Parts: sequence; structure tokens; C-alpha cells
Amino acid sequence: MTASEQEPQAGPVQVRGTVLTVRRVDAYHAMTVVAPGIAARFRPGQFVAVAVGGPDSSMLLRRCFSIHDVRPDHGGTVEFVFSVVGRGTRWLSERRARDVLDLTGPLGRPFPVPRDPVSCLLVGGGYGSSPLFALADRLRERRCEVDFLLGAASGDRVFGALTARRTGRSGTITTVDGSLGVRGIVT
Repeated sequence: MTASEQEPQAGPVQVRGTVLTVRRVDAYHAMTVVAPGIAARFRPGQFVAVAVGGPDSSMLLRRCFSIHDVRPDHGGTVEFVFSVVGRGTRWLSERRARDVLDLTGPLGRPFPVPRDPVSCLLVGGGYGSSPLFALADRLRERRCEVDFLLGAASGDRVFGALTARRTGRSGTITTVDGSLGVRGIVT
């Protein structure tokens, strides 16, 4: 068995990860952090908990974010997507390349994956759809057909519409205001 065929190591780790990039993706921020211990253990559906506010902050609680993508072969990077909604995520959005973050992960139960090839419909709303893309990759590795149904309040809040249409067998988009795809809610 080669290293790439081995199962991920078990259990979460706490790491000090260096921010590689912070970029805007429509209404959201995508942050990539070098965290090889987390990347090596990741399975689709897991998340990271990030300490926010710096070492002297009064913000004691970590913020949790679904892992969107990992690149174990690129130095062990982890990418997560978030929206600025309060002081913690505002602070996080102001981080720049080479800043250091305290992360714990991967946490949570991974998505279950079928043993045999089947058709799978992946449904998500807003940036909550970000973990579906790693799942889709895993499903395609198992020769499953993947269809996406993504939605949000408006077109700029749909995450991954182009990727879903490009990589899925189909990619249906819904928005509450009708600015992208079909008018309606994703459910």
C-alpha cells in the first residue's frame, strides 16, 4: 500500500497554521492555511475550529468552519469559506498572508460515502455548500454520478455555482430573488 492509498490518520490536532491566502469569493471570504496535520487527517464533511482575535482577545470561543478543500500534496493546506457576521469573523477576514492562526481539526463526523457507484444529489445553501465539493470529488473517485442543487438568497451568495455546473452531471441553481438560476428556495 502506497502512502497515498493509506487511510487518513485518526483524531484531531491543534496546530499553528500560516495563512497562505485570503480571497473574496462573491459575498464570502475563502482562507487557505498551511496545516499539514489537519490536511492529512481530513475526510469530506469535517470542519476546523479557529481561535479568533489574537492572543490578547476577549473572544474566547473558537469559530467553526466547514473545510472546503485540502491539498496534502501542496504542503498540507486547508481551505475554508466564511461570511463576515460579527467581531470574530471580521477579525478573521482582516488576516493576511504569513499571519499565523491557531486551528484545531479536523473535527466532526465525515459524510457517509456509498460503497457502490450510485447517483448522488448534493444539496446546499450559501457558503454551507462549500463542503459538498470535497464530497463530490470523493464520490466521483468511487464512480458515482454527482448532481448539484445549490441555492441562496441572491446570486452573489450562491457558493460554487460554476464549479457545480462544470464538475457535476448537472448543476441546478436557485435564488430567492431570482437573480441566478430558478427563482425559489433550494429545498
